[in-house]
Amino acid sequence: MKKRHVIILSIFLAIFAFQTSAIAEQSDRKIPRKDTGDAAYEHVYYLSEVIGVRVAGTPEEAETGEYIADQFAAMGYEVEIQPFTAVNWADVEYTSANIIATKRGKSDRTVIVGAHYDSVSARSCPDGNALTGAGDNASGVGVMLEVAELLAKHKTYGTIKFVAFGAEEVGLLGSRFYTEQMTEDDISNTAAMINLDSVGAGDFFYVYSGLDDNPVWARDMALKIGERMGYDLRTSPESEYFVYGTTGDWSDHRYFRMLGIPIAYFEWVNWDIEPDGGIETEEFGWIMHTCLDNLFYTSIEKLEPTVDVVGALAYKISKQKPRKRDKGKGAEDNKPISIQVANGLPN
Repeated sequence: MKKRHVIILSIFLAIFAFQTSAIAEQSDRKIPRKDTGDAAYEHVYYLSEVIGVRVAGTPEEAETGEYIADQFAAMGYEVEIQPFTAVNWADVEYTSANIIATKRGKSDRTVIVGAHYDSVSARSCPDGNALTGAGDNASGVGVMLEVAELLAKHKTYGTIKFVAFGAEEVGLLGSRFYTEQMTEDDISNTAAMINLDSVGAGDFFYVYSGLDDNPVWARDMALKIGERMGYDLRTSPESEYFVYGTTGDWSDHRYFRMLGIPIAYFEWVNWDIEPDGGIETEEFGWIMHTCLDNLFYTSIEKLEPTVDVVGALAYKISKQKPRKRDKGKGAEDNKPISIQVANGLPN
C-alpha cells in the first residue's frame, strides 16, 4: 500500500511539474493564441469583392470606413471618427476620415496598430483580372480587425489604439492628419506604432523599423515572437539605400517615425530579388497597384502568421510598463528618402 502511494504521488508530482512548466512557458510568452486568419480573410473578401475599389474621397471609401467602425463597435471598442478634408488632382475638395478604436488600459502608455483602408483607382485589365485592392490594403485592414477582435477581451496594462487610415494612396494624408492632432503627451505616451500594409500576397514575411535613428526594439521583439512561433519572419538586408532592418517612408508609419516613435512595419514582399526595396513576388512581380491586386492573389496562409505575430506583439507591448530607452529623437527634417522610381517600386 505504501509503495502504491509513493507511485501515485510520483505521478501527481510529474503531472504538476509538467503543468507548471507549461503555464510558466505560456506566462512568459504572454500571448493569447486563438487566431487563424479566417476572420481576416472574410474582411478582405468583403472589402475587395463586395465594396471593391476604395479611392480616397469616394462613396466606396466612406462605405469602407463605416464598415470598419461597425466592426470595431460590435467588438465593444470605443470608436471615434476623425474626418479631414483634402484636395484631389482636379483641385476638388473631398472628405476622408480615420477610424479609431480604443482599448483603454490602466496606463495611458499606448501601442497603435494601423492600416490604411483606401485603394488606388481601378485599372484597365484586358486579361480578365480586376484591381480591387485586396492586397493593398484590404489585407492590412483584415489583419487589424482580427487582431482587434482577438485582443478585445484580454486585459492589458497599457492602452491599444487600432487606427484605419483614410487617403493613404494619395499622399499618406490620413496618418499625417492623425499625427498632426497628437499632443506632446500623446506622442510621449505612444510606445510604438505597428503598421500593416500589403500583408496578403508577397513571397516572404517581413518586419522593419523606421529610418534614421528610429528605435529597433519593437522590430526585434516581433522577430523574436515570429521565431518562437516557428514562422520565417525576416527583416531587410543591409544595402546601398538602407541600414539593416529598415525600410522607406512610403507607408503610414512615416509620420510616426518622424516623431521619434518606434516602428514595427509589416509586409509580405521579397528582398532577395531586389535588396533596395524588394519586389513583391518572384513569379508575378508586383501585385500592388496592378491588375493582379485582387482576392485570387491574396492568401489566407499569409494572413494567419501575420495575425499571430501582430496580435502577440501588440499584446506584449501593452502588457509592459514603460522603459526609459523606448523613444528615439524626432527626425531632423520632413523629407523621406524616395527610391521607388529608381527601383521600380509602385507609386
